[in-house]
Amino acid sequence: MRIFTYTILAMVFSLSGCSSQKKLVDNPPFELGQATCQAWKGGRAETGSGMLLEIPVLSENLDNIKIQQAYFRGMLADVAVTSNQGNWVAKANFTNNNAGKPDMVMHEDATKEVGNQPPSKQVKFPFELGSDECVISYMDGDTVKYFKIEGIKETKARIYQ
Repeated sequence: MRIFTYTILAMVFSLSGCSSQKKLVDNPPFELGQATCQAWKGGRAETGSGMLLEIPVLSENLDNIKIQQAYFRGMLADVAVTSNQGNWVAKANFTNNNAGKPDMVMHEDATKEVGNQPPSKQVKFPFELGSDECVISYMDGDTVKYFKIEGIKETKARIYQ
């Protein structure tokens, strides 16, 4: 009987856990304009390349709202909201740094290897998105919410010299 009780309790607690799938909000408390993305490539190999995502923020009142991150084409980047000629724009820069592996110190004395960085872990992307779709995370009070943007226009790539 005891094993049965523990099994039932374990099942109840496992079903009441937090959801790993992030829930999308249909109507965010702010209004966004037409989003655009632009691929860019640096003039030197160590500069890397990337994608710049720009989203006009049409709402003027963003009290208690903080736009945090953007999920786009399998990548994640922080979002910065800046003023551009009196208009607010949310920008996320997704970078691909192809500089190669960082230098590592290999020594028989382990204390000489202290500055080596551990390999980064790949995180499973939480959303299934098309190439013209993006998800924005934002803080509304104390909760993180997610909003999907569709129809992102891709502009001509920019190559720096």
